[in-house]
Amino acid sequence: MGDSKLGDYFQLRFLPQRFDLDGAGFDQHGVPCHKLACPNCHLPIPRALLHLSNFFVSIAGAPASGKSYFLASMIWSLRKTMAKAFSTNFTDADPDMNKRIKGYESAQFMGSDNPNELVAIAKTDVSGDIYNQSFINGISTTLAQPFIFTIEPMPKHPLLKQMERAAQAVCLYDNAGESFLPGADLSSLPVTRHLARSNTIMFVFDPTQDVRFRTACKEHVDDPQMNPTDGAGVRKSPVPQETVLNNVITQMRTLIHISPREKIKIPLIVVLTKWDAWKQLTKFPHYREPWKKASNMPISAYNAERVEEYSNQLRELLLDLIPNLVSTAETASEKVTYIAVSATGGPPELGEPDINGIRPLAYRPINVNPIWSEVPFFHSQFLAGKYCIPVGKRVDK
Repeated sequence: MGDSKLGDYFQLRFLPQRFDLDGAGFDQHGVPCHKLACPNCHLPIPRALLHLSNFFVSIAGAPASGKSYFLASMIWSLRKTMAKAFSTNFTDADPDMNKRIKGYESAQFMGSDNPNELVAIAKTDVSGDIYNQSFINGISTTLAQPFIFTIEPMPKHPLLKQMERAAQAVCLYDNAGESFLPGADLSSLPVTRHLARSNTIMFVFDPTQDVRFRTACKEHVDDPQMNPTDGAGVRKSPVPQETVLNNVITQMRTLIHISPREKIKIPLIVVLTKWDAWKQLTKFPHYREPWKKASNMPISAYNAERVEEYSNQLRELLLDLIPNLVSTAETASEKVTYIAVSATGGPPELGEPDINGIRPLAYRPINVNPIWSEVPFFHSQFLAGKYCIPVGKRVDK
């Protein structure tokens, strides 16, 4: 025990000099070691990142935009849909590294012993087990903890014999919304610098926080987020969400060293959360899955055209209500897609008041039914030209 960069309570990292026949390095006592660590920060690295192609996704957004609920819903839905529709296994690359997201999933979809009991996912903090401390170049540095998954084809997948094309390691980063506010990025707190390395940026935007959306929903919506009442624990971002998006874009341009007028080549997916609360403003049947069993394959094919069609409709809605959000996104990225999702499928309820009289927003796991929460990930794979999800022509006209 005792590592120079991580501290006394961590196992010592070392460069092995001897190896067994399976390639495992022997420690100083002759015991084979099977875990790997980064030589720079000494944090663990799953072997999948070394053996498979890597796909990085950064999830950004303002405080209280619903990133944690969206992330839990997306992962839960991917585990099910990838296997059922696309004959692909989506699983944890390292269960220990993913224990935070497993906790999110358990709370949101299973609860405790009673699925009718109100539960809530705790706010992502700016400290805690979602971050790691390491001494880099002699400076104590806080690094974001990624969630890492593997995608591998199952027996019915058409690319089973071409594993190197279909299999990949997926690395997701989720930070507290405060990390994306202006002035939050520091040399000792570089927790958002994964933005420059990502293959896709998902910016989570919460329409229920925007007064223009709430005003446009003229019909009464039975949702405490749309109609806040006294004592309701509705959190809001301290700055406008479009300002947070602009700060994210400014950070990215700085990190990848491009001019303020040059567009970012990384696709940007604007994820509009809590669609169930404002769906009256849209005109599409969003409950329809954007994939269908392909006639020439034993698995389903992803319908990217339908997603793009809905994206265009959402863009028109945003141009009417929040035009500067659209202009900020589209002047920054070469490819912008707008996708509406609902991580829970319905409104929250007000829990029991705390000592301050605040009633927290909570959900009953038995009622949680996500809508399109996995689609942003599928579309990111489509935009990147990945092969694990076959893409088909629109077949439902």
